[in-house]
Amino acid sequence: MTEFEMTDLGKLSHFLGLEFNQVQKGMFMHQSRYALEVFKKFGMLNCNPSSTPAELGLKLEKDPEEELVDATEFRKLVGSLRYLCNSRPAIYFAVSLISRFMKKPRVSHMQAAKRVLRFIKGTIENGVLFPFEVKSGESDMFSYTDFDWKRDPE
Repeated sequence: MTEFEMTDLGKLSHFLGLEFNQVQKGMFMHQSRYALEVFKKFGMLNCNPSSTPAELGLKLEKDPEEELVDATEFRKLVGSLRYLCNSRPAIYFAVSLISRFMKKPRVSHMQAAKRVLRFIKGTIENGVLFPFEVKSGESDMFSYTDFDWKRDPE
C-alpha cells in the first residue's frame, strides 16, 4: 500500500463468477449463481436433475447419422460448462468428451452437454473446500480418473 494506491474491499466473497464462503473448516468455492445464469441462458431453469454427468458407457462419434445442431449455441454451452469445471471436478471428464465435437456438433453431442447441465442442477450447491489447516502426514487431495481410450472410436 506504500507503493500503490489500494483499497481494502474486505473478505473475498465473489470474483469472476466464483463465489467464496468462509466456513468453519476453510474457504468454500462454488459457482451456484453462475450456474443459475447458465440455466436461464439455455432455457433449462426447470430441467430435471440427473444423478451423473454422463450416461454410463457413453460413446460419442464425430459423424453419426444425425442432424447438425447450431454450432454457435453448442460452443456457448460447452464454454459455460468448461468455466463451471473450476469448482466442479466431477464434470471434467464429460465436458472434455463433448469438447471434442465443437466443429460439427450433432444432436447426441448437444444431449450429452445438456445432461451435464442436468447433473449440475442436482448438485448446484457443490463446490471445492480449501481447508485452513492440514495436519502433517495427511494427504491434502485425492484425485481419481477413468480414461477409457480403448472404447473411444475417435
